[in-house]
Amino acid sequence: MPDHQRRVWRAAPATLAVVTAFALASGVAVPVLAYLVYLRDRSPLIPSLLGVLTLVALVYAWRFGLHPRLIVSDSGLVVRNPFSTRRIDWDDVTLVAPGENGLIIGTEEQQVEAWCIQKSNYATRRGHRTRADAISHRLLDLLDERDPGVEHPATGLRIRRARPDESELLARMERSAGEAELSHVFRPETYAYPAADVQHRWTRILHDRLVRVRVLEVSGEPVGFVAFDADTVRHLGVVPGQTRRGYGTALLEYATREIFDSGAPEARLWVLTANETARAFYRFHGWADTDELRDCEFPPYPEEVRLRKRNPSAPRRSRVR
Repeated sequence: MPDHQRRVWRAAPATLAVVTAFALASGVAVPVLAYLVYLRDRSPLIPSLLGVLTLVALVYAWRFGLHPRLIVSDSGLVVRNPFSTRRIDWDDVTLVAPGENGLIIGTEEQQVEAWCIQKSNYATRRGHRTRADAISHRLLDLLDERDPGVEHPATGLRIRRARPDESELLARMERSAGEAELSHVFRPETYAYPAADVQHRWTRILHDRLVRVRVLEVSGEPVGFVAFDADTVRHLGVVPGQTRRGYGTALLEYATREIFDSGAPEARLWVLTANETARAFYRFHGWADTDELRDCEFPPYPEEVRLRKRNPSAPRRSRVR
């Protein structure tokens, strides 16, 4: 991003107007009041206290209303809050999402909130788009310009970064993929699909700075997804009608490559023991079963087995002779 595109965001215009009015009132009205009190009583005590109050009010208005800002340039982001300044390189950014206390910007090492850009819980609960959503999308657009993901223009295939407001899309794709492949495990006539729980889980994942979520699109249409962290593929799926076209392979290879490139000695994932189709798919791509078992998080809590795939670039332990 060229330097001439440097952008600075402060608090919302309405907030700035209120803070400015408060500062003017504090800086003018209170000193006038102090002077009138002094003329009446000829005592410096109360005017002095009012002067101190004016100073405190002006400092408060500046530090909490006018000082906070988010500065974006080609080198990265600078978050200025009342008592701290954080600089973040673009290459380190893993999360940008609206938050109640400020725009959330995360890396693998830290999470920062830009106080000048907030989204209320009221707006979040009702799904309202706000200034915070627009700014987060703008920052993600800039991030995508630097790291566009995987694109194959000839086939229309693209693996892109998921946006923080796409929990409904991801939950819908997961449901369609799961109901098509796992009806023999989660029988719909007995166990209702936990749609709300799944969407809430995706909301949490999309706001987790340590988890990366990617969506696979074909000609602009979302057909698959993958979520992974430093060493584990957490979720992967392709919607019905788009399977057996290599999309699942593309997502798995993308996530595995990212995990291996970060230096993890092996990649891991959990799969339902009864999901033979998925287990065969993973085995075909070099994943091996382990002895680790656990219960699934949703009723009837079927068994899951952990699979692993070794990083071919990781150093192997030497044999003891």
